[in-house]
Amino acid sequence: MPKKAVVKKAAAKRTSKRSGAGRPKGTGKFGCETKVIRVPIHLVDEIYDFIRRKINH
Repeated sequence: MPKKAVVKKAAAKRTSKRSGAGRPKGTGKFGCETKVIRVPIHLVDEIYDFIRRKINH
């Protein structure tokens, strides 16, 4: 029993964020906030091609 409590406590400690940590919002390549999405691996190249066409258009 005590081991589970220790594991949960350690996991909670790792997930807490530091205030002000990381890159400031809006300072990336496009100057706006971004969102991470999950896509099927077999579509990754097609999605990159689509994005490149949109950016260069």
